Amino acid sequence: MGVVKSQAINNSIFNYIGQVIGYVNVIVLFPILLTQEEFGLTRLLASMAIIYAQLSSFGTQRVIIKFFPFFQAKEGADHHGFLSLVLFNTLLGFLLVSAAFWFLKDLIVDNQDSQLFKSFYIVVPLLSALTLLNWVFESYLKVLLKTSFTSFLNNILLKILWLGSVLAYYYEYINIEQFIWVYCSVHLMLVIAMVAYLGHLKQLSFKLNFYYYKWRLLKNIYRYGAYSILDNTNSALMNNLDKIMLGFLIMDDLRSVAVYTVASHLSGIVIIPSTSMNRILTPLISRYWKKKQREKIETIYKQSTIINLVLTGSLFVLVWTNIDGIMNLVDKDYASGIYAILFLMLSRLIGVSFGLNGDILLVSKHYWFNTVSGAILIFLMIIFNSLFIPTYGVVGAALGTLVARTLYNLIRHFFLYNKERLNPFTIKNLHGFIILSIVLAIGSNIHFSGLHFLIEMILKGTIVAALLFFPFYYMKISEDLNLMFDNAISKLKRLLAGS
Repeated sequence: MGVVKSQAINNSIFNYIGQVIGYVNVIVLFPILLTQEEFGLTRLLASMAIIYAQLSSFGTQRVIIKFFPFFQAKEGADHHGFLSLVLFNTLLGFLLVSAAFWFLKDLIVDNQDSQLFKSFYIVVPLLSALTLLNWVFESYLKVLLKTSFTSFLNNILLKILWLGSVLAYYYEYINIEQFIWVYCSVHLMLVIAMVAYLGHLKQLSFKLNFYYYKWRLLKNIYRYGAYSILDNTNSALMNNLDKIMLGFLIMDDLRSVAVYTVASHLSGIVIIPSTSMNRILTPLISRYWKKKQREKIETIYKQSTIINLVLTGSLFVLVWTNIDGIMNLVDKDYASGIYAILFLMLSRLIGVSFGLNGDILLVSKHYWFNTVSGAILIFLMIIFNSLFIPTYGVVGAALGTLVARTLYNLIRHFFLYNKERLNPFTIKNLHGFIILSIVLAIGSNIHFSGLHFLIEMILKGTIVAALLFFPFYYMKISEDLNLMFDNAISKLKRLLAGS
């Protein structure tokens, strides 16, 4: 367990450092260093490549994690030809999707007004292929319990390389064509690094083992992979469909995609605490479900829902009441996305307010509904984005996402309640929403004229934080958070007393 604990700590450190670098890149630097069309192009190409790769992957990431134990050898690096089998399946899937992509080329290009996109449309297959290889070797190292290295590569090195390519273009060391190819090729360095690391571990082998490729086992792999393709593609579409639809429904040379990307990243700040907590709770739910400890699942469901509401809701209020100051940190050309930030933050707040319904579904006998509900969400996003984007542009994409995700979470909540009678809501959830709404109204009307915007943000943020803290604490909306705060104060008092 010492190795696992060490890897987990390193992963957390790399993850948080990567988040900081990512936010600085997307929110501050890229909007300054690139034109809106150039920035929008990088985002659209990335979104298309992720969906392309998911369709091609044959469920690579999940297949490796689930089936590696069946192939694992006690000695040697060949593991009965498992890596070669995975790479063959991935190559086959990539070739099939590439054929469809080439066939649809004229249809896709003709519906895009950006000349940059038309010039670099062919980059998408390259970016997809490198993304696929990245997933293969990252997952392979994961099952070998070597995750810190890949976490560093994907969370830190990748974002630094992206920034380096942007700076090289900004200072005219490379031209636009070279920049796009370099920007989309940085995954190659990660792939080379992972292959070299596997070689260093003496775990790299491309040997085939036809004797071990039994049809009974292969049949299970292909069945599981087919399911994973659907599920993973659903997930990729959920996170990228709004950007792609915006890029093709609004003919403004991808400027809307750039604005929406900044808005999306800013809104993502509010779910950082819930993402970290849910990563820890999901394995616990799986364990309790297996042991049929229903009461523990229900307890976690309720406690995590109220904690997420308090933490995410508080960040939402703090961000929105200081949104004018925050937008001063962003290039003025991106100010049109301010209400997109509001709707996207609301979308994320509503999502976490329904708790761990998706995680519970995944480990239950109703796991299939996670895929079905994901398909429903995609359908809803297509409908509402098609309605709102042509009229409201960037704000319409955010509004369509908000409406679609609200209905999606309602559907999953009622399904889980109907099947398992699990309900995360208590009267404290209502009290929490009331507190958040009142403080939001008060904070939005607090102004300090004549002060520098950074000083105003600090003052307003302090007041809003105090207005949130006292009712949440003294009304004991979340007893778990109260206990964590009390313990922290006690430790601080002992520390001060000791000094």
